[in-house]
Amino acid sequence: MSTTARWFAVTLVAAGVAMPAGVPTSPQPVLAAVDLMATALYLGGTDHPLSVPQDTPAYIGTYVNWAANDFVNPSGLCAGGDPGCTPVAVYTPEQFWPVTGLNDIRFDQSVAAGLTNLAACLRSAPCTVTDPPFTSTQPRALTDTSFTVFAYSQSGTIATLMKSDLIAHPPAPSSVSFVFVSNPNRPNGGILERFVGVELPILGVTFSGATVTNSPQPTPLMTVDAAHQYDPVADFPLNPLNLLADLNVALGFLYEHPEEGAGTPELQGQYQDSTYYLIPADTIPLLRPIAALPGVGPLLATVLDPPLRVLVETGYDRTINPGAPTPAKYLYVPDPIKVAVDFVTAIPTGWDNGVAYLTGDPTNRPFRTTPPGPYGVGGPPVYTGAVDPYGPPTPAVSSAPARGTAALTGHRPVGKAQRAAAPVRAGTRSAVPNRRAASSTGPLRNRS
Repeated sequence: MSTTARWFAVTLVAAGVAMPAGVPTSPQPVLAAVDLMATALYLGGTDHPLSVPQDTPAYIGTYVNWAANDFVNPSGLCAGGDPGCTPVAVYTPEQFWPVTGLNDIRFDQSVAAGLTNLAACLRSAPCTVTDPPFTSTQPRALTDTSFTVFAYSQSGTIATLMKSDLIAHPPAPSSVSFVFVSNPNRPNGGILERFVGVELPILGVTFSGATVTNSPQPTPLMTVDAAHQYDPVADFPLNPLNLLADLNVALGFLYEHPEEGAGTPELQGQYQDSTYYLIPADTIPLLRPIAALPGVGPLLATVLDPPLRVLVETGYDRTINPGAPTPAKYLYVPDPIKVAVDFVTAIPTGWDNGVAYLTGDPTNRPFRTTPPGPYGVGGPPVYTGAVDPYGPPTPAVSSAPARGTAALTGHRPVGKAQRAAAPVRAGTRSAVPNRRAASSTGPLRNRS
């Protein structure tokens, strides 16, 4: 592995961009239970094992509702229930020494412990879970044969390894599907694929590569993968030497990685058993602090976004299918002439955006520029096509409601004493209005 790749990996992990898992609970009596409907298994993010007392019942319930309403139910993968699947929160340690605590276990150990528990759940063995109303965590065996696994952020690595294991050793009879959000193993954009092959022994982190997409038919492991634009965990720049793009995703960890609502996703493409969606950033993270300033802040961010977005996007190649495993390319540089033309064009585009913002009329564009898409002025379409698709996009839905502002608090580490008391709070996106149309090709919807 190159020295450059290792340096970037060390820096990112030290900053808390990579994510962990944790330690099993004490053995308890196994409860027998019968699941009459399809079951949705919800996995948490770093520092949130979705177990009591590490997390409060209120937090677990709010997290499960967010995941179900914004992603699992709209995905179309969960059959049964009213609506959707019977929810079960699955214990995964979610620790990452030293980020979550000096007494916690390392990333790979935490992932391995979470994988063991999830595998037991899917194979009808006793596993540690928290059932509604999420007041008690204890082992029981799940007897259902139809499961949808929801994995967010760090638990995306657990689900990635689980998917590979199911392909190698399929349970019978069983139907399993996956919904990923902020997947660090996303084939194109996931940080654990961008630096695939890097190992950091002192931190116990292995950059394990892409989530597989080639599950066998006729019973494939159908997958939906949604990423917030500029979230460094799932949308890391193709060229890590592009410092502006790096700074943008560093702020993206604060603004785009926390448990944001689905907003208005756009279909990015298909790759075998997987369907990919992008949740666009209305304002690039670099400008979010400015947009939060009272008074002139939102206007400044609106005007500056188009030219700065053109520069940020030089760190990406948006024509690559999100399902194609794509490690970092340190020599990638887009056509400089096209970038210069797009940058110049983006300046009056920003002026038009500002006029539209001030007047409240999105059609009021005196410089007659066209509102840019998620990838900025001159950027390619979001949709990259389908590679050996197993069928129509999952789900086959052509529109979604307008993007909203609902959000959960992020899973950035808090002190151990704070975990049980940490509430899930509502949040808002930037005050800068959505510059794009409210329609979308994605299926996911925002919480009401």
